[in-house]
Amino acid sequence: MGITDFALAMPSGKLSVHDVSRESGYSVEKLGQVLPSGKFSVLAEGESSWGLGREAAARLLARNAVPLDEIGLVLYAGSSEWGTPFWSPAAKIALELGIEQAHCFEVSNFCNAGMVAVKMADDQVRAGTHKYALVIISDRLSQLVEYGTGYIELFNFADGAAAVLVSADAAYEVLGAAHHTDPQWVDAYYGEIKDGQVKVERGEKLDGLGEAFLDNFTALTGKVLADIGHEAADVAYFLVTHGNQDTHRKYLSALGVDASRSVFQYDLDGHLGGADPFLALEELERDGRIASGDLVVVATAGSGFTWGVTAIRRT
Repeated sequence: MGITDFALAMPSGKLSVHDVSRESGYSVEKLGQVLPSGKFSVLAEGESSWGLGREAAARLLARNAVPLDEIGLVLYAGSSEWGTPFWSPAAKIALELGIEQAHCFEVSNFCNAGMVAVKMADDQVRAGTHKYALVIISDRLSQLVEYGTGYIELFNFADGAAAVLVSADAAYEVLGAAHHTDPQWVDAYYGEIKDGQVKVERGEKLDGLGEAFLDNFTALTGKVLADIGHEAADVAYFLVTHGNQDTHRKYLSALGVDASRSVFQYDLDGHLGGADPFLALEELERDGRIASGDLVVVATAGSGFTWGVTAIRRT
């Protein structure tokens, strides 16, 4: 049981550090610390996060001969800002793809939502509730950032989508997962409506969030690996949400893991939310760096703040 296949879709728009510099007042040199790629993917005019998710799902189904009436679950995972309020992007994508027999709903856990939805889908397929489940992971993160605020840590927010097919015929078996929310950080970031658009605001800045990332990632990694009878030395790759490169490297260091056992794409694009790990996994597959039996740990995090670690194995 687990991930049968996955596909990605990227928007056609791009923003550069020069664009962000003009809007924010930060120098290009300063912005290079959070935007080493020099440019990042954003939704262009007329594009939407759910439309990007539909594109990824259509690609996925086009190369997997799945009877649409056997897809019993469609989950749309993200941060709940779908662009249209009081509306279901999961149901809309099902409608456009011709999926008529599924339960469709949304999973909102910010950049941690994708792997939560994958685990939920795997649990239902494993229980025999559904033969196939479709998970779409997409957000419009770039549209939530107001560069004039000075919240430079958000300036790498980009857009992208992943679609994941879950069934008994798994290319990646889902072995286990653990998640933890530390609610003391709930007001660190929140949305406000400005000129009819939702923008991210920062609450009172508390010390220790960086340490909380490291503590939760390492603790959850230890728990998941212990649960499945493995240790860090057994893991081929650690894939980490691309929110902060320093946190990524500190996490690997805390586990005693060399950077060669992870994937760093900070110089290629921005932070795609919950789609980050699948872009990294795609790189491993494309480069022929992952083999049958390889154990992969996926560490994700989202506002709230929630941390999650999921273990998968290439079959």
